[in-house]
Formats: sequence, C-alpha cells, structure tokens
Amino acid sequence: MYDESWLPRIGSNIRLLRGACQFNQQQFAERIGISQTHLSNIEHNNVQVSLKLLVRSANVLGCTLETLLDRKAAAEWAQAHDAEADEQAAGAKSKRVTKTAAAETDEQEQYSLEEVRLLLKLLQLSKGR
Repeated sequence: MYDESWLPRIGSNIRLLRGACQFNQQQFAERIGISQTHLSNIEHNNVQVSLKLLVRSANVLGCTLETLLDRKAAAEWAQAHDAEADEQAAGAKSKRVTKTAAAETDEQEQYSLEEVRLLLKLLQLSKGR
C-alpha cells in the first residue's frame, strides 16, 4: 500500500527544485508545456499534478521522479545543484582572474582549477559550522 501523505509535498518540491535551477515560474511552465498560472496552482497544491507533468518536470530539471516525490531527496538535490553551480561560477571567475593577474605580472602565484574547487569546498564546510 502507498501512503498518500506525500502528495501535498510535490508542489513545494517542484518549487524548491525549480528555484535551484534558477527558473522563474514562467520559464519553467513554458518548458513543461503549461501556463504559469497552472504551475503556480501546482506549487501551492491547489491542483493535482499528472504523471505526464511529473515526468516532464523531472526531465527539464534533470532529476529523478523520486527526487520530485521525496522532500529529503529534493532538498539534498537542490543543495548539491546549488553547490555545483557555485563551483562552476567560481571556476569561470577564477579563470578570468588568473588570466588578468598573469597579464599584470608573471611573478604572481596562480592556482589550478582543482585547487580553487578544493578551497571553495573548505570554505563551504567552514560556513556550515
């Protein structure tokens, strides 16, 4: 038997995951083929969501159906997605900074992308304490 208590959480999970992917409601609604109003109703648990929309949502977000259905899995996925996006942004910024610094002086110490990522992870861990 299945427990129906998780059904009302689907909308909030979609909202959480959509936010982690930095889609606004209009962008996400267009990608899954519904109106922004309908998406808002789904996210506020005013309507039931079809399996077809769940599959479309998972595909657009790049997550599993289980992630959409489970609050803990959704929160973990969103956190991992945010961390990955932060690393990519820091990596891109690091490359620009390194190129600029190298142009200014050849004596300045340069860090590899892997060293920057390790430093960012250490900083993230110290933030959580």
